[in-house]
Amino acid sequence: MTLMFSLAALLAATIVGIAWRDVPVMLVSTSVCLLAGTVGLVRHGALRHLGTRRTLCVLFFLLAVAHISVGYLLAGLTTEHTAIRSNAAVFFAQAMLINSIGIFAGAVGYLWSLEGRTNTGIPGIPRLIDNNTAEKLFGLLVVLGSALMFYAYWKLGLLDYLMVPAKWPFLRYITGDILGGTATDEWMVNRAMDLLTISLPFLLIRMAKRPRPLGIALVVVGYIALLLPLRRANLLVVTIAFLILLGIERQDVYRFTRKVVVSAAILYVVSQCIFLLGVFSDSIGLRDILNISSTALPEVRDLGWTLALLHGEELHGVTFAQALIPIPSIASDWSSTHSLRAISTKLIGLDQTGETGGLRLTILGEGYINFGYWGAIVAGFVWGMVVGWCEKLLQSTGKQACLFVNYVVVLSFVGVCFLIYLAGTQAAATVKVGGLLVLGIAWASKYRPGMREPGLAVSE
Repeated sequence: MTLMFSLAALLAATIVGIAWRDVPVMLVSTSVCLLAGTVGLVRHGALRHLGTRRTLCVLFFLLAVAHISVGYLLAGLTTEHTAIRSNAAVFFAQAMLINSIGIFAGAVGYLWSLEGRTNTGIPGIPRLIDNNTAEKLFGLLVVLGSALMFYAYWKLGLLDYLMVPAKWPFLRYITGDILGGTATDEWMVNRAMDLLTISLPFLLIRMAKRPRPLGIALVVVGYIALLLPLRRANLLVVTIAFLILLGIERQDVYRFTRKVVVSAAILYVVSQCIFLLGVFSDSIGLRDILNISSTALPEVRDLGWTLALLHGEELHGVTFAQALIPIPSIASDWSSTHSLRAISTKLIGLDQTGETGGLRLTILGEGYINFGYWGAIVAGFVWGMVVGWCEKLLQSTGKQACLFVNYVVVLSFVGVCFLIYLAGTQAAATVKVGGLLVLGIAWASKYRPGMREPGLAVSE
């Protein structure tokens, strides 16, 4: 019955989106109903299948609903910085409805996934892992990632920027062609961030349990290297993943993570304000600060901007196809010109050479610009099924479980519910590189008879 009602709601919302596409009141009202329905669906489903509403994935859905709502309310504050010359309210209302339809479909996929059998493990990950070996390998990745990062920035004149505090905000754009960077520099920095993002959470939780001078030094160096690009997403992934692991150790993961996520959201908005205030420090007033803070949640605004520029055209799946190609974008002309980053920067008139980031669309918005409302529904449903898979894995974590397994589960949850949700296929490279690294380290650290301290392979 719930499934039939949900499908009917999605169909009705799609009809509203098509028939009243230029009537913001209808679009926003429908969006509010869908967002309320999303909260009800996931809370009821979690209680029915898991016996509790206090789960990380339910918390995430609540935050996603708030993200879409607040993103819509703030979207109009920075209209002058977009290419939307008229009907901005219509495009933002359409963007809200698209995301609302997608998140509701995600809730349906989440419930569908919970109906399935319980997960018995993570595919490809051995059951017994030696955490000491894994720590050494992750330490090597931190050294490699930090070396790549420092080398790239040193080559681009890091010292010149550090000596002038007013230039610090521009470190984010140092790999752009305007400041002398190249696509190779950008690719190198991105891969260095991937190495650090994957490695640091495991080292952090190990140091929290057994502090050692060398390990602490590696963590500090890795964090400094990860700070250089001034890209908050990777820093938040590392920090949130570590704090969730810490919450699991404390056996209070829900309340602890709720506090952490709220604090991280505030920190994210504050950091955005500090960054932009450093760039535009002249004559800043209260409304300017509000406008700047709104850029911390640009996904609804950016989707509306994209809709205005596409003029009803669809991409027919090219961004998803590009993400599935197992070749680095730097080595493939087709991949580098058909990514969501390249397409969105072309639409807004910036470079296509790989040195700047594109507009930020959720995986739900990306589904729409490729295949219309059905694309948003399918993308949301599939993504929601993966969230449900993460939910069942999270239920198996705990203080007595293998630390490495807990780490992989938490990293999967953060990757799906943070990176993929917010960035869509723009997070594909990070997900692919991260998956290969974790899988490789898991098998390299697989417990073998004769290892010293075998107990560490099972639990710690």
